[in-house]
This record gives sequence, structure tokens and C-alpha cells, in this order.
Amino acid sequence: MTTVSIIIPANNEESNIKKTIAEVLKLFIERGLRGEIIAVDDRSTDSTGRVLDIIAKKNKFLKVIHRKGSEGVEIGYAIRDGINKASKDVVVVMMADLSDEPGDVAKMLEKIDEGYDVVCGSRFMEGSELIDYQPIKLISNRLYNKIFSLIFGINSNDFSNAFKAYRRSIFKKIDLESKGFEFNAELVLKAHFLGYKIVDVPVKWHQRKGGKSKMGSFSLSLKSIFIQVPKCGWDYGKLALKIFFRYKLRLG
Repeated sequence: MTTVSIIIPANNEESNIKKTIAEVLKLFIERGLRGEIIAVDDRSTDSTGRVLDIIAKKNKFLKVIHRKGSEGVEIGYAIRDGINKASKDVVVVMMADLSDEPGDVAKMLEKIDEGYDVVCGSRFMEGSELIDYQPIKLISNRLYNKIFSLIFGINSNDFSNAFKAYRRSIFKKIDLESKGFEFNAELVLKAHFLGYKIVDVPVKWHQRKGGKSKMGSFSLSLKSIFIQVPKCGWDYGKLALKIFFRYKLRLG
């Protein structure tokens, strides 16, 4: 049976983390999965780390990593630390804010068993469900995903979604460099250029009920339209071009 390491990065998620871990544990029990949960406390300033430690004392399935350093979110580095700690066949990344549906992990594992190396949870394909997604984020998401897919020939229509499954063996050739949310594009691009098989599966996504979004609040405002969205696009685009030229030169 395929085993799975579920990595959950968390920064100031005290209102969500206990329920998130409980939902993932429920998934393991109901689906008969074997594996581990690796929660990465990404330098939280609230009680997230303490809550995780309490749960870990009672449940051996949960491993907790506490990232040290200055205050702030480094989700890319947090996920990298989780991947380095993972010991199972498949690595799944999901968010701590309950926006991802744990039950969708089973769909991802089925695709891994079919021979795929990277399985992207898609919020924008037949069978997916999207609840309370901000309009400006929806527009920018579809624009950037379409452009990237066309330019680089990526077999995914939602590569920017963090909710993905990876065969752990691919990390022998792929190192994660991104500090922020650009890691979503980095891993898919590198896997694509190295010839790994990538596929989408429909997933359910809903807006967080508690806590604060680490990507910030996007709205149909001048700030979002002219500052936040272009900056996000620039961060993703700059990273994508850097990876493209590096792998183009390396692989010919």
C-alpha cells in the first residue's frame, strides 16, 4: 500500500489548526491510509505551536517542526523543511486554514498509483467546487495559469494551487528554493522540465472561516488591481523565466 506524508505549513492558525489535524486524522482512519502528518509551525506568534505540541504528545502520527527566526511567513521554506522530514512514498501539501478538502487526498493517491509523479488539485475543472473565491483573485488566477500553461506547455490548469501530491522520489532531483507562495509554480515547472508526469484532479476549495489569509486580502480596489495582483504576477513570472532558462541550458 502507498504510504503518505501530509505536510501542513501553519503560521498563526490557532483558530484552525486543531480542527485541520482532526480532519486529516479522520481521513487516515476512514480511508485506511498509512503514513504521517508533518505540521510545520512557520514562526507563529500565537498559540499554533503549543496546540500542535499538545496534539503530538497524544498522537504519534503527528510530527511537529518549529521554524525559528524573525516574525513573518516563509511558506516555501516551511514546506521545504517538511519535505526534508517526510519519510513516506508520497508527499501531499495542504493548507492549515481548512480551505482544502482532506477527502480529496484519496483522489490524488489514486493518480499516483496510476503512474503519475505530480498530482495538482484543480479548482477550475469539471467536477471541482469553488466556494467564496474572491473575484479579483479568480481573474488573476485564470489569467496567469492560462499564460503559464501556454508558454511552458504545462499539463495543469491550476498549478498555482498549493494542494498537490508528489512522488517523494522526485525530490532527489528537485530542490525547493522559493521563500514565498511562488513555490507552487517552482515545483510544477521543475517537474515539467525534468519530464515527470503531471495530472490534474478536481478538488473542493472554500474560503477560510477563521484567521487571516497569508496572501493578503484581494478585492476590486485600486490597490489590489494595480499593486497586489501585478506584484503577485511578477513574482511568479520572474521565477518561471529563471527556471525556464536554467533548465533550458542544462537540458539543451
